[in-house]
Amino acid sequence: MMLVSPYTVAGCGALSAFLIAFSAFPAQSPMAARLKKMERVSEKSVSQRVMIIERIVTKEHNSRLQQRLIEAGWYGVTPLAMTMRGVGSLGIGLVAALTMMFFFDNNILGVLTGAFTALVGWRMPSIMLSRALKARKESMQRALPDFLDLLGSTVQAGLALNAALVQAVDATEGALRDELTSLLAEIRLGRPRADAFNALAERVNEESVTTMVTAIVQAERLGSNLSDVLRELAKETRDRRWLRAEERAAHLPVKMLLPMALFMIPSLYLMIFGPVVARVLMNK
Repeated sequence: MMLVSPYTVAGCGALSAFLIAFSAFPAQSPMAARLKKMERVSEKSVSQRVMIIERIVTKEHNSRLQQRLIEAGWYGVTPLAMTMRGVGSLGIGLVAALTMMFFFDNNILGVLTGAFTALVGWRMPSIMLSRALKARKESMQRALPDFLDLLGSTVQAGLALNAALVQAVDATEGALRDELTSLLAEIRLGRPRADAFNALAERVNEESVTTMVTAIVQAERLGSNLSDVLRELAKETRDRRWLRAEERAAHLPVKMLLPMALFMIPSLYLMIFGPVVARVLMNK
């Protein structure tokens, strides 16, 4: 029988809670730090500012985890903080695992339950990050068609693209507004508009936004009618959203098989064959 001191379990739990609480303090976001650096060089010439901005931007995506944090909008969370959360969650999972093992008297069921609990605790921060990333991209997909409609209308009314962006961003809400605000800040600080748009697409890493950026950059480069391009983009984005909704609706019957097999079919069998079995037992 494995002996583990209760003080060890309590210490592991306290250390894990400290790591999670410490990692919850927001750090300075990479975007805010980048904008502050760009503001410090705002008095330089345009060519010097562009070169410094490019050097700063190339350091933004230093790892895959950093890229996922940016895509999820967790600008106040660093990769180190996510690692601390993972370690802290693993410690909490181990405390729960040891408790389960004590409860099941260290048998094989307790070991398996404890291992599963520790694994869930270790993966929990990554699962939360994935859910936040998915929700943020879905929010952008919902807001993008209305933004494109408004942007196309303001461009067609005679406003320049920068002024039209300001008007459209003011009427947009959610995650898309935050990213477009960062885009406008970069443009105001002297970054070329095409580079700022490409940085937006790289930062968001969402198919609809990437298509929008590519179309706008190409339309400006080729001198096409931007309002017509934006109108077609809005229509295409709505059609894509509708197709995505139909695809999800088509997946519902498959997802309903397991709940039906676990809950509805046994109840149905009980209702059909229960009286028959009861009558047979009574006749005996």
